[in-house]
Amino acid sequence: MLSSSSASTPLKPTSAMVDPGPSAPDFRRVAIFMAIAIFLSSALSLPLALGLLPEVLLTLLVPLAQLAPLIAALFVRRSGTHLRTELALAVPSWSRLLLTVAVAVGLFSLVPTVRFLLGIAIGVPSMLEALPPVLVAVPIVLVMQSVFAIGEEVGWRGWLHGQLRSLGFWPMALLIGAMWAVWHLPVLITLGLDGRSMITYLGTILAAAPLLSALRDYSGTVWAAVLGHGLLNSLRVALEQNTLGVPTQMQAWVLDIGTWVLWILAAWLLLQLRGLARVDHPGSGGDSDLTGG
Repeated sequence: MLSSSSASTPLKPTSAMVDPGPSAPDFRRVAIFMAIAIFLSSALSLPLALGLLPEVLLTLLVPLAQLAPLIAALFVRRSGTHLRTELALAVPSWSRLLLTVAVAVGLFSLVPTVRFLLGIAIGVPSMLEALPPVLVAVPIVLVMQSVFAIGEEVGWRGWLHGQLRSLGFWPMALLIGAMWAVWHLPVLITLGLDGRSMITYLGTILAAAPLLSALRDYSGTVWAAVLGHGLLNSLRVALEQNTLGVPTQMQAWVLDIGTWVLWILAAWLLLQLRGLARVDHPGSGGDSDLTGG
């Protein structure tokens, strides 16, 4: 039984009672993660870029390269931590994840649709007649691309997201997007993309990154970002590449910049749906307020 003096004295908060919030980023660990991921991607790409291996192996190279962020994350993760928590593999709420799936499909359909309307408005010829057979193949491609995306997303929106979340949502999401874009360079050079195509590719990666981070925040698990990545490489590609003809150079710039803005707006919209972007799911690694920045 409590004595009268202890009952009337308010308890002082202790370190066990106060949530310290996300810790400051360990940039040394982040730099090692990035170096390993780029090294692995480059090691796979270089033999093809130098012509030492046949180009037919490119279809095998890309899925293997996508495992690099996962391998890097496993190498730099802190010993003694819970793997599923640190990599955001746990699903704190299946209902929230299912809702995120529905929102993701809607946004990844909406952005290319608005892009199509923008293209029509600026005079780009339409080619919707080619779309139906392509959309039939989308579910199969979506499953395949989502499986391939696991290695990337566990690294980027899983481990790295947890490391950088104290920066605030937008600085975190854009920094991850920039690192994600840089990591793609060895493969893009191997593919032989010209400068204009590379700008389009890297710009799309950077612009879509906040939406993938928002999917991860909204659901509290990396699996939502895995699905979003799969949608980016399947549904988004199908809609963007089969609704419009070849634009002029000026039209291409308008479409690129307009689409980048749309991806950013889609992320902003999802954050509004989340309600101040606060994530505090059990088992999600303790993500807290990410509205800063």
